[in-house]
Amino acid sequence: MSDTPSSEGPAGRHISARWLRTLAAVLVMGVVVYLAMQQPVALRDLVRQVQGLPPLLWLQLLALTLVSYAARFARWHRFVNTRGHRVPWGRQLHIYLAGFAMAVTPGKAGETVRSLYLKPLGVGYAHSVAAFIAERLLDLLTVGLLATFAIGWLPAHRTSAWLAVAGCVAVVWVFRAHGLAWLARRMGGGALGRHTADGLGTISHLLSGQRLALGFPLSALAWSAQGMALYTVLRTLGHDLGAADAVAIFALGLLAGVASFIPGGIGATETAMVLLLHTQGVSTADALTAALLSRTLPLAVGLTVGVLALGGLGLRRH
Repeated sequence: MSDTPSSEGPAGRHISARWLRTLAAVLVMGVVVYLAMQQPVALRDLVRQVQGLPPLLWLQLLALTLVSYAARFARWHRFVNTRGHRVPWGRQLHIYLAGFAMAVTPGKAGETVRSLYLKPLGVGYAHSVAAFIAERLLDLLTVGLLATFAIGWLPAHRTSAWLAVAGCVAVVWVFRAHGLAWLARRMGGGALGRHTADGLGTISHLLSGQRLALGFPLSALAWSAQGMALYTVLRTLGHDLGAADAVAIFALGLLAGVASFIPGGIGATETAMVLLLHTQGVSTADALTAALLSRTLPLAVGLTVGVLALGGLGLRRH
């Protein structure tokens, strides 16, 4: 069955565009309400913790955040276009940034809102959602591997750490195997079975060959850059923790956030980072400052840009 829109002609396109504009407006209002309810306390705590930090540090953190987001967009653009779609990179960037408005949803599932805006550009839901899932699987594998840098100074948890990494690798391998697509085709000849098979086939395609060879380094660059933000703050505060150890602590914190099932891992990720930094002799105040800065700035930048981009999509007439 074709994945093309069912509405035809100018009237159908007008209804679709109006519906998407309304959706964008509702999402923007929801994010603004969330920020109004959640961010003031976090911002007050952050201001107290970061008093006296040099301006250069903020520039360094912003640069690392931009490197992370640029790597992730390059991966996304490649994944979306790899099935023969040719979405202009400027339009693709606008839609990609809009997804960050929903980054605090569980598993970042809200970022699949991009699929609604890619559909009129010829990208079917099965392909765009498959690209999103492939991204999350690569992120899981990458963060798991970065966390192994901490195995040396966590001997009591060495076995658990390797088992967790093996689990990450196994999950990615299962999705890149063709067996799932074969199983989906056996679900029946209806639209659900065909779209599921198409999506799983796309995930398998994205996680193999040149796509994986390019996607994995971009994933490693994206998350290492954010881990280096933690390292940069610690160095500014006078701690000599190694870069690999800082990246590992950041990765372990992210895994703790994922395991908590809290939207965006907010709270659980930072708590895990503080506890891990304590094991390396970092004081509570410095650990909290480093954890909040390395996490809050990327989230704040992503949410701010995402809300603006989503609002821009809502104002577009087509």
